[in-house]
Amino acid sequence: MIATEDIVARLPGLLADLAGFPLRRVRRHENVDLLVHLGPHLLVVMVKANSRAGAIAQAAEDARDAARRLKAAAIPLVAVPFMGGVGRGICRERGVSFVDLSGNADIVAPGLRVQVAGKPNLFVQRGRPSSVFAAKSSRVARILLAEPGRWWRQAELASEGQLGTGYVSRICSRLEEDRLIERNRVGCVRPRDPNLLLEAWQAQYDARRHNIRRGHVAARSGEELARRVAEACRGFGLDYAFTGPAAAWLMAPFAGYRLVTVYLHRRANDKLLQQLKWHEEERGANLWLIRPDDEGVFHGAQAIRNVVCVSAVQAYLDLRNMPERAREAAEHLRKERLKWQ
Repeated sequence: MIATEDIVARLPGLLADLAGFPLRRVRRHENVDLLVHLGPHLLVVMVKANSRAGAIAQAAEDARDAARRLKAAAIPLVAVPFMGGVGRGICRERGVSFVDLSGNADIVAPGLRVQVAGKPNLFVQRGRPSSVFAAKSSRVARILLAEPGRWWRQAELASEGQLGTGYVSRICSRLEEDRLIERNRVGCVRPRDPNLLLEAWQAQYDARRHNIRRGHVAARSGEELARRVAEACRGFGLDYAFTGPAAAWLMAPFAGYRLVTVYLHRRANDKLLQQLKWHEEERGANLWLIRPDDEGVFHGAQAIRNVVCVSAVQAYLDLRNMPERAREAAEHLRKERLKWQ
């Protein structure tokens, strides 16, 4: 992992190359990692050695505040080793420019536009670092986002998520370090910014970690197929919860859908598959039967029109990983059901 000082040392040369003209002056400043005079422009730079969402958000806020104090025309800029999609979105929403040591940049000022995208991450960490959004760990974020305005005691989170108190304490410490949660005077926690917590989770969420069986069932529409799957599950006493397009359509109708995706508490038996007239196939599949990597996906499940669906948060995460018009449905669901101020 590259150190902050190394980033600071390499930035001037990188900025000069990207802008196409030399720097006039580079200097350190109180509460700012670097001030760069690039032609007529003053860049107020905050540097972070990691690209986690909380770190990016804090750097963007600090850079913006410092730019306002220093000079009306100063340009706030965040510098990191590599800026991912969530980080770019955070900077864009806050009106802050960015540059990364991998060669990507989006710097906007009067008379200046530097935009480079698509450069690969040159600072990929070897091994798989632990994550607060891993299968079991994500139960904490799931509970917090279910009631984002509530202050939770860590013991309550442990009980609700069926987790050990020490385990929850470690997860909360990591989330606080990333500035994704905040604490009150008595140690209770809640999301610092629910949108940021969801974005940070989505950036690390990979639906492929679940066990997914793909197949085809003859049906006139996704709605008809979902109804038949629900009836079959009830008939065989199999607990289930729809996610993806079917859940999104029930929570916030958007458009017709073909693909039906459903979480199952246990493996579908042969009799259920026979009743559905299921044919296992990858191409042309319209039904995904999913055994989750953690039972937490069922937290917050609810019955809508006599059909059980996962929470809006889980449906959103899954939609962002699905084909067809799933991304459009995800944004519509977020607008209608996950609108946090």
